[in-house]
Amino acid sequence: MRFKFVFLLPAVFLAFACDDEADGEITIEKRHTSADNEKADKTISTDFNANAFSSKAEAELLKELHLCDPKATSDEDPEHPTCSPKYFRFFKLNKQTPLKDGFKLLIKAGVNGFPLRRLLIFERENDVLVKLNGFNGNLIEERPSASGYNDLVIRFPDNINQNITYYNCVFRWKDGKYEYVNCEVIDEDVPRKVKAEFIDSMGVEIKKILDRNDMIF
Repeated sequence: MRFKFVFLLPAVFLAFACDDEADGEITIEKRHTSADNEKADKTISTDFNANAFSSKAEAELLKELHLCDPKATSDEDPEHPTCSPKYFRFFKLNKQTPLKDGFKLLIKAGVNGFPLRRLLIFERENDVLVKLNGFNGNLIEERPSASGYNDLVIRFPDNINQNITYYNCVFRWKDGKYEYVNCEVIDEDVPRKVKAEFIDSMGVEIKKILDRNDMIF
């Protein structure tokens, strides 16, 4: 699958709109300021080789969604993945919903021939699992929200003339699914926070890029 940069963000605009980071660490601007929320922020790093399921329910959910091959005997073929934590990681949809009735599912890059990590959001309706959201990106943080559904920070790649730029974007639960809010960090070799006065205008332009590259579905 090819991703084209279809809306060029001018370099001068980026220089004024972003704060420079001195090191190579990806830092995410905190949008919640209370002490309780600061402590509860949860950065996520997924090593699928070290991943594990909490019960047999996860494999059964993957079979229900036809995302894995129940007959597969090897963990070494991502195009025919086993129903294994080597390829899939589950996150609760919220504290109240049992996993069988709703969850966030992170899928390893390469699974079923797709080159990027994907995040899918499911909720059960009338005994059927329904996809609420899909993202061609990596879940890197969850943040507590008054709605009971954590805000999500998702990292999206963009191939610009064979150079990869990353956008760390925030999504918030609204009207039964996750909706785009803005992007806080642009990473072109060095991660840079978007300045507060530009975060809305930059967010609009980055959303156009995500839409045109089919990163949200």
